[in-house]
Amino acid sequence: MGFTSTTYNEIVQNITNAQISKLNNPFWKFSNSKPTVVTYWNINSKKTTLDQGSLQSYDQLGNKSSLRYNKINGFVLYGVPRFNVDLNLEEYGVQSTPLEGEAYVLPNTIIPAVDDYFTIDYLSQPYLFRVNKQSPDMLENSSGIQFYKISFELDNTRPDWLESLNGRLLINTYYFDMSRVGTNMTPLLTAEEKNGIDTINKLLDEMMTNYKELFWQNNVQAFICPMDGYFYVYDPYLTFFIIKHDLFYNNGKDGEWIFVDHAVHKPRTFSIEYANTIFSNFDYRNPKLVTNSAYAIPVHDPNSTLTDRLEQYYQLSVNIRDSRLQPINQINMQLFDRIQRNDPFDEEDTTNPLLYWNILINWINNKDYTVTEAQLKSLGELQYMYSKDLFYHIPLLMYVLRAYLNGMQQATNSTTTSGNDNITYLEPCYNTGK
Repeated sequence: MGFTSTTYNEIVQNITNAQISKLNNPFWKFSNSKPTVVTYWNINSKKTTLDQGSLQSYDQLGNKSSLRYNKINGFVLYGVPRFNVDLNLEEYGVQSTPLEGEAYVLPNTIIPAVDDYFTIDYLSQPYLFRVNKQSPDMLENSSGIQFYKISFELDNTRPDWLESLNGRLLINTYYFDMSRVGTNMTPLLTAEEKNGIDTINKLLDEMMTNYKELFWQNNVQAFICPMDGYFYVYDPYLTFFIIKHDLFYNNGKDGEWIFVDHAVHKPRTFSIEYANTIFSNFDYRNPKLVTNSAYAIPVHDPNSTLTDRLEQYYQLSVNIRDSRLQPINQINMQLFDRIQRNDPFDEEDTTNPLLYWNILINWINNKDYTVTEAQLKSLGELQYMYSKDLFYHIPLLMYVLRAYLNGMQQATNSTTTSGNDNITYLEPCYNTGK
C-alpha cells in the first residue's frame, strides 16, 4: 500500500501555478516590445472646434487650423517598428514607400485620437508622424485594463507645422513620468508640478544624506545625538517614528544604505509611551501637543550595542526620570509654542532663517496646506550642523514633505490644472467624443 505526501504535492502544485502565472502575463504586449521616447501632441477636445456639418477641420496645422493640442514631453510608445526606406523609380522620378507603422499606448495614460502628432526624440531631425487610426483593446486577465493601438504615418517635415504645434495650436504642456505608470498617480505633470516635485525630492535627498552624515554612528548602528559634548543620547521614540514611516528607505545621494532598528529593548508599555510624545501628534496631525520633553536615563539593556562602551550613552524615556539630569526638549520650544498657537512666521520676511518651520506649523494645523516657494528656499539654505534641533526637526520635515508630496501627486490623478482651466489628462477623441 502506497502513501502520498500531501504537503509535497501542494508544494509542487504551487510552484507549477506560479510558473503558469508568469506565462499568463497581461502585459506581454508591452514586455515584448521596445519603448520609444517621443514628443506627443494629443488633441485637446475642449479647445478644438470643427465644422458642424462634416466634423472636419478647415486646415490641418496651418494658420487656419481649428485643432488645439496638449504637448507631452518624454512620452513613451511601445512597438514602434524599425523603418526601412525603399526607393523606387516612378513616373515622376524617385519615390520612397510610405513610412508607417503601429504602436501601443500604455494603459491609464492618454486616449489617443486621429490627427494626433508625435516626433521621435532620438532622431536627428524632427520628423512629424500623424496618427491616422486608433483602436481600443483590453489586456487579458486584467480586470478591464484598457490600452490603445495606434497606426501612424510620416506626415511631413515642414518646420512651420512644428512651429504651429508649439505655438498658436498649443494649449498645455505636460511631462511624462514613467515611474508613475501602473500606480494611482497621474503620469502627466505640468511644468509647475514637475519643478515642485523635483525640488522637494532634491531637498529630501539632501536631508537624508546630511542627517546620516551628522547623526548615524556605525559603531552602534543607531542615530545618536551628542549632548553638551560629554554624553550621547539615543531616542527610541524618534527611532520608532523613522522606522514606522520608512524615512530611510533608500540610499540617498551618497549611495550608503543603512538598516535602522531599535538599539535597546522596548518595554511592554512602549506604545503607551509613544502615544504621549510629539511624534504621535505628527502621526495624526494633532496640533494639541501633549508633551515635548523626555528624560535621559542610563542604558541598562545588556544586549544593546550602547552598553559597555568608552563613550557614555543615555536613552530617553517619558516615564522613568533621572533627577541628576534636566529633561530634554525634543523640538525647539519656540516651534512647540508656534504649533500650539498656529502662529507661522510672516513669509514676507525672506531673511528669516527659520522660515522653513512654517512647513511643520502649517501642515499639522491645516488639512488643506500648500508648501510655498519661500519655505522650500529657506529649507534649501539650511546650515547643517550637530544640533539637537536638527536631530529632531529633520526627520519631522522629511515625513511632512513626503506626506505632502504623496498627497500632491494623488490630487492630480483625475485632473491637471493649468491656470483656471481644469483639463482631464485622459482626453476623449474629438470625433467620437468617447
